[in-house]
Amino acid sequence: MNIPDRDFCFRAIAYVKATLPTDEPPTVTLDLANSPVLKKVAPSLAAAYVVDAGNSFTYIQHRHLSASGVTAEELHSKAIYNLAAMAQIQVKVQPYGNIYAVLMGGNFEASLILFDGFWVQSCAHLAPNGFVAALPARDILAFTDAANTQGIQELHQLCARVGSTSDHPLTTQLYSYASGIWQPHG
Repeated sequence: MNIPDRDFCFRAIAYVKATLPTDEPPTVTLDLANSPVLKKVAPSLAAAYVVDAGNSFTYIQHRHLSASGVTAEELHSKAIYNLAAMAQIQVKVQPYGNIYAVLMGGNFEASLILFDGFWVQSCAHLAPNGFVAALPARDILAFTDAANTQGIQELHQLCARVGSTSDHPLTTQLYSYASGIWQPHG
C-alpha cells in the first residue's frame, strides 16, 4: 500500500464476519502479523475491518496496527464511525410483510448490527419490544419486533431461503438485541 499505515487503518469500515465453531479446525493458519484484526461481537460473529480497494476489500491485519501505532480499540471506533457515515447516506429500511428489510448498497447490510446508533436511534420505533434480526449473508439484514411471532417466522424462512447459497454467507441463526448486546435468539 502507498497509503501511510495510520491513514490506511483509519479508512477501515467495520465488517461483520461469521466465526468458526470451536470444534472446527481452520483450513488456513496465519501468523499473528498476517491475521486479520477481529473483535468478537456476539456468539459466532466478529467484527473485522476492511478498506475498500475499488473492486475488492483489503482486511486490516495486525501488522497494519503495529506499523501505524493504532490500537485495536481506536480501529474499532473509527471503523464503526465510517460504517455509520456510510449508513447515514445509503441506508433504507423497507417494510416487507411482518419484517423490515435493510438496504445499503450490497456489502455492509449485515454489518449494521455493529452500529448501536442504527438500532437505538433510527429503528427503535419499529420494534418497541426489542429486535430480532436475521443476517444470513453480508448483503442481507432483516428484522422484526421481538413480540411479532409471524415476523420471527418470516425471518426463519428468509434464512432457510438464503442458507448457504449466498456467495458471502454468514449465519442462519437469528439474533436478539437488548441493552446493546446481540445474542442468539431462542
